[in-house]
Amino acid sequence: MQKRLPTFIFLFLYTAVVFATQWPDFPVLFSTGSAEKEIPPNIATITFSVAAFDESPEKSLAIVKKQSLAIIDFYFSLGLHKDNLEAYDINKTAVREDNNYTELKILGYEVKQKISIVLPSLDNYTSLLEKLLRTSNVSDIETKFDIAERKEIESALIKEACADAQIKAENMANGMNASLEYPYAISEDGFHGLNEYFGVANPKPPMFKKSQYKEGDTAKIAYIPSRIRISKSVNVIYRLSNK
Repeated sequence: MQKRLPTFIFLFLYTAVVFATQWPDFPVLFSTGSAEKEIPPNIATITFSVAAFDESPEKSLAIVKKQSLAIIDFYFSLGLHKDNLEAYDINKTAVREDNNYTELKILGYEVKQKISIVLPSLDNYTSLLEKLLRTSNVSDIETKFDIAERKEIESALIKEACADAQIKAENMANGMNASLEYPYAISEDGFHGLNEYFGVANPKPPMFKKSQYKEGDTAKIAYIPSRIRISKSVNVIYRLSNK
């Protein structure tokens, strides 16, 4: 035991040194910058499930195949490309009686298939959605609207957010009779340990709530948002010096 003690102390000290190097040993200034833009959506991704339940797994499978093919045929009738259609594997689940959390005899079989459709434009969105709502055995319909040029827009917003962070940093530095030297670190996700050390909260990831659709409310469901907001933010640490 005595022979291992020096090694343990050395490892502990080494870990402490590595941890300490994470903190800057010079005056710094935290600044955040943000930029956003609202743009009309021009693409959409619709996901849904086709499911059926019957005592016979063959009947459940036949229903799912029939309804899925009907939707796919309608999809192609709109002149859409096959590369924007993705049908996932068919799943079969045995449904049993449940008595006090004890599974008993099999009541039947649920067969389910998930399908995803990407619309490169919104011209056919309402027609396709109404087809899904009127087709039996279709559920879990979800639509995600987006912008085809998202990457280019986000790249431009990052530059604007960086410029915004620098303007704020310069104003704060001037108020302290100091000047900025150079950016020490920059991140979209915060600096975690550094943020906590200096009392700055880490940014929380955005929360998204999935839309819920109810059959029979076509007017509400077919609504296309007029604009989508895209935003970017950055966290920057600047090195400070006296004027």
